[in-house]
Amino acid sequence: MKFKDLLKYNKKEIIKGGFVLALSGGFGLWTLGRFIDYIKHKKMDRICKRKRQVTIEAINNYKLIHQPCQLSQDLQKQILNSNVAQIKQLLYEEKTTVEQIVLVFIERILKVACSDKLNIITEINFIEALEQAKIQDQEIKADKNIINKYPLFGIPVSVKETFIQKNFDSTYGLGANCFKPAQEDGIQVAQIRQARGIIIVRTNVPQVAMTFESVNHIYGRTKNPWNPNRAVGGSSGGEGALAAARGSVLGIGSDIGGSIRIPAAFCGVYGFKPYSGRIPEYGESKISLAIEGGMQLKVSRGPIARCVDDLIVLTKVLFDKEIYSKIPQQIKDPYFDPQQLGEFPKKQKLRIGYFNIFNGLVTPNCMSRAVNEVCEALKHQGHEIVEFIVDKQIQSIIANCFLKIVVADGGMKSYIDALHGQKFIEEYDLLVQDANISLGIKKFVLGPLFKLFGQKTLLEYNYNTKVDVYQYLVDSAIRKQTNLQFCQAVQDQGIDVIISPAFGLPAVKHGGSKELAFTALYTWMWNVVDFPSGSLPVTIVKNDQDLKIDGQENSMDLVYRFMKKDLQGAIGLPVNIQVSALPNQDEMVLKVMKQIESIMQFNSKYPYPELN
Repeated sequence: MKFKDLLKYNKKEIIKGGFVLALSGGFGLWTLGRFIDYIKHKKMDRICKRKRQVTIEAINNYKLIHQPCQLSQDLQKQILNSNVAQIKQLLYEEKTTVEQIVLVFIERILKVACSDKLNIITEINFIEALEQAKIQDQEIKADKNIINKYPLFGIPVSVKETFIQKNFDSTYGLGANCFKPAQEDGIQVAQIRQARGIIIVRTNVPQVAMTFESVNHIYGRTKNPWNPNRAVGGSSGGEGALAAARGSVLGIGSDIGGSIRIPAAFCGVYGFKPYSGRIPEYGESKISLAIEGGMQLKVSRGPIARCVDDLIVLTKVLFDKEIYSKIPQQIKDPYFDPQQLGEFPKKQKLRIGYFNIFNGLVTPNCMSRAVNEVCEALKHQGHEIVEFIVDKQIQSIIANCFLKIVVADGGMKSYIDALHGQKFIEEYDLLVQDANISLGIKKFVLGPLFKLFGQKTLLEYNYNTKVDVYQYLVDSAIRKQTNLQFCQAVQDQGIDVIISPAFGLPAVKHGGSKELAFTALYTWMWNVVDFPSGSLPVTIVKNDQDLKIDGQENSMDLVYRFMKKDLQGAIGLPVNIQVSALPNQDEMVLKVMKQIESIMQFNSKYPYPELN
């Protein structure tokens, strides 16, 4: 063998050896990375289990000292089904005391909400609530008129666990946020206290509060009172479920993509998302600086209850200048000036717009039937009903906007960082995977494939991915222009309010949020344009005809296939509609919601399920 041949041979071996070494080194680094991730997750998992155990122990310790309510069963049932005004009347007539009312709701919570039956509660506030109730009873003895002096006097209230409340964690379902109690109340909790509401419990949310299945590694999965096999919505899912289970009189949630209105729709209760400009920026904890820095989607905070009157009561509290002025200065939002909830508009004959389909996504017959029945009922009341028409390109931009914003930060990096090594719940799997596929692959590989195989819906939402700062700013400008065009379309058509489906489906099956994320566009669209919007129940899924999706019976579109699969077994579930109006027209939304409630009379026709 010549020397040159030997050198070539050695070079080949060196290259081969180097390749093997690099491959094994890369595999070793990958394995090490996975091992570190596993260790981090197990650490967070242990923290989550410990936090859950603390809650269970607190409930069990309370049970040891609990004194059962002595009221008759009939009166207890009456209290559980009463609204704010009715409970105040019971107090004024001395048929019960505040302490007894609180005990009635505590017993209800212990019976259905703390157990595996529904799994709604994250933490309890029973002892403090009873102490406050006793103080209020003494105040009533001194002056009965105090009952009506404060809007929430004597009223048991629940709060979503993301709200800042002294001595409690706001975990977002994350181990990293456990055992870090707040040192003082946030704005909304302070407002509720100023109105003399009695906070009794905190309720469950999805992990990182960005999907419509309320499940996390700390508190588990919340179940729907109408059907335990169905989701309660999110992110204020615990609030929606507790209202339907009659575990509190009313509660407060927050909404950035439907997080008040989806739980209301899934649980057949009432929810209102105010215009964001009338609600402070602060009051809830934030899971990361990046999310707190988001400006394109505004979080709104608002009530969840079992009637519109109670939505109005809590909205007035949240908007009240005097109440806001009395909360501690250090927790106020320096950029916020309260704008009181005014009188409802005097206009008698309204021009009401409606739509059943937005951006081409067809809802099942039960959703369109609900919209049509409401419009017909309002027409009989003398209102003018017209179909709301808006340009298809505007629809597409608005429909895509929410997902574009969520994934723009490097593929949900804001949320991934907040996990601190903990694994996502499975409901986020497809969203995270999709967010981290490059735009080139989506455009030149997935796009043609979706088109070839008739996946129209997937093709429509195929181009949402991480972007650089320049593209984010360009997209932001397009959104602003589009929102103005949408508002202009409403004004040009002379529309006072818009009636639309509350969601793409009735309450979905557990785990369904992975494949059915696009059906939430009927709620997130109103966050994109920042309209005040309310959700209220008007009917239930009645028969097989209600389960059909017109025109999509033989569709190859995977989204419709998933929808049809999810609709199986949905008969009997509540069906909500939405009422929305131009920014700052909260009073108009609540007025129309009140009128629809009085016409449709959902609560008397379809009582909430009895839970034994």
